[in-house]
Amino acid sequence: MNSQLSRRRRRLMQLIGFALLAIVFVVAIWIDVATGLWQQAVILSGIAAGLLTFLLTALFFERWMAGADHRRWYPVTHLALTDLLHALGDEEHSHFSRGTIVPRTVDASGDHIAVLDAIHSERRAITHALARWAGFLAASADVQSLMDHIADLAVHLDTARDAALDAEDAPSDPRAQEAMRAAIEDVNASIRAAVDEIEEALSAFTRR
Repeated sequence: MNSQLSRRRRRLMQLIGFALLAIVFVVAIWIDVATGLWQQAVILSGIAAGLLTFLLTALFFERWMAGADHRRWYPVTHLALTDLLHALGDEEHSHFSRGTIVPRTVDASGDHIAVLDAIHSERRAITHALARWAGFLAASADVQSLMDHIADLAVHLDTARDAALDAEDAPSDPRAQEAMRAAIEDVNASIRAAVDEIEEALSAFTRR
């Protein structure tokens, strides 16, 4: 939902930018035809032309070239996103070919050693997937929101690990145990958010 709203806002901003740029072009041409100001003020006309060129490039040409690059690299982007999805999905309960993805979860009900092992397993899976694709996705795909989710997940995993270690050191402290469970729930929520973001990104690339 958030990614769809963000895309709609970007499209709206692009339309507004196009309208404003068109108005500026029309005004500049009218001034040239009606008054001949640009022939008299050479430096000012050069500044105005440079500004219009910059706006045209920033608002349209760069976006068009980036979109062309994204389409050209779509097969590799699809592979990268799918690989990340497998790293975050529960292989036993998911049906990837049917589009049914069940996010992986860390179970907070086990003993502390099992919880720590699960946290390390999640971090290892994510680290390996990111090591393969992070550089490519950062350079060749419009998935900044997804990269933010992955970074957020890594932070939550570190927090959960520290909380699990504290709970292991104080097994009779209910506050330490509750802090561990809350940190693990944050991890599970972050995994769900990352899976949703990947599915939305794959759907968006498919619609293009």
